[in-house]
Amino acid sequence: MKDRIIGHLTHGRPGPLIILIGGLHGNEIEGIRATERVFEQLKNYTINGEVIGLRGNLAAIAEQRRYLAYDLNRCWTEAHLRFLRADTIKHSKPEDQEAIALLEVIDHYAEQSFSTKIIADLHTTSAQKGSFVIVPEYYADHPIVEALHIPIVVNMEYFLKGTLLNYSCDRGFISFAFEGGQIGSSDAIDLHEAGVWSMLLEAGAIEDAPKSLKEDRASYLQQLASGLPSRVTAKSMHVVHEGAKFSMNDGYFNFKPVQKGEVLAQDKDGPIVSPQDGLIFMPLYQKEGSDGFFIVDLQE
Repeated sequence: MKDRIIGHLTHGRPGPLIILIGGLHGNEIEGIRATERVFEQLKNYTINGEVIGLRGNLAAIAEQRRYLAYDLNRCWTEAHLRFLRADTIKHSKPEDQEAIALLEVIDHYAEQSFSTKIIADLHTTSAQKGSFVIVPEYYADHPIVEALHIPIVVNMEYFLKGTLLNYSCDRGFISFAFEGGQIGSSDAIDLHEAGVWSMLLEAGAIEDAPKSLKEDRASYLQQLASGLPSRVTAKSMHVVHEGAKFSMNDGYFNFKPVQKGEVLAQDKDGPIVSPQDGLIFMPLYQKEGSDGFFIVDLQE
């Protein structure tokens, strides 16, 4: 458990619970690096409530891979949770142990009382302009989400099943995926760091933070989001099946406009076209993963 904990701070004061989880996908470590930076600086402040930073998939992080046996951000279904909780079953896959460890933390804090309980799942994407927050629509107007000042994406729970954020919301947390830029970029670490500070400050987790700190982080995030949509709704998804030999065409990035019938990618069966007009979202430019791309549209 020690290696999993990035940081854990509380001064016994009332306030929010904020759990930051980085590296749920083992090749996305930028959120971890940003959280390490934040905890190093948090030592200088008085904490209200409790702030916890966790590494997600330790086994996959060590191998610098998205996952080893299965996707740790697609396994939080009722059926799989029953499997993980069954003492009589051998949990032999690496992600079994990772999920069990995270499940213990989430379930423990689900029973605790705080002014607000937040779980932020920190990610990066393989395409450019990957700065956005994925959240159920009923939390889209929450001040913590709006404090990130980046595009808000709703309706994804209808396409992505078994995500950590969906399980966390079911357990009573305000939970969202904070996508902080492109995998492997130093900018993504800076963006995550600014976003984490914005969450902490908006939630009131830092008693003695100067006003300028919140303003500086907000200004930085707003500049990064310049020209991007404020809120979009997921409309469709292309699923990549095993052995499909999926390959995105070059030149696509998050929120780039596309037209119905436009050839976006290829697989072993030929060209793959956009099913509708809209904006392409999370085009897959890495080998691992089953989410080829999404089409989103401006929310009406």
